[in-house]
Amino acid sequence: MNICKWTNRTYPLFSDDCTVGEILSDRKSAGLTYIISVDSDGRLAGVAKVDDIKDVDPATPVSEVITEPVFYCRDSDFIEDAALMLIESHDYVLPVVDNDFLVVGAIGVFEILEGLMEFTAMDKPGTRVSVILEDKPGALRDVVDYLAEREVNILSIITSAAESEDERRVVIRTDESDIGMIAEILQEKGVSFESISEEEGFGV
Repeated sequence: MNICKWTNRTYPLFSDDCTVGEILSDRKSAGLTYIISVDSDGRLAGVAKVDDIKDVDPATPVSEVITEPVFYCRDSDFIEDAALMLIESHDYVLPVVDNDFLVVGAIGVFEILEGLMEFTAMDKPGTRVSVILEDKPGALRDVVDYLAEREVNILSIITSAAESEDERRVVIRTDESDIGMIAEILQEKGVSFESISEEEGFGV
């Protein structure tokens, strides 16, 4: 999924023709650690970390302290791309631009976490089950089919490496709150599970 849905479109933007003092005294900058500057057309002019400019002469033009960003996102990028860029950049926020390089907002760690919450359906009530499957085609399909036969709706599936190179750890979330029913289905089909728990879900 691309980052359009999670882009923070209210993130403060600052003109590149203002001064450092004007930015730091602007109420919009309160609490910010990362400054995004745009030119007169709204295109990305540069970025700066607040810690790097707070001791600069307040009369200094912003254009002299901002740098061309090495990392930024396009609004058509995938949220996974944004997460990788945040990790690589060690920043907490990245500018988001459209195809014309106009800044449409920003995406940060909080937005990435929101996306992760939706991907994993961790905010939805139901059941979370963790199983270890052979790392081969069809292994996961069988489990999905077993649940489908009993009309259990799957909300999300996440896989990760297991201790053995020949296996994958699979976490499945369903909207079924009866953990006994899920356990019975898996046991009937000979699928062992690491853990199974009822999830209450939560809102944001």
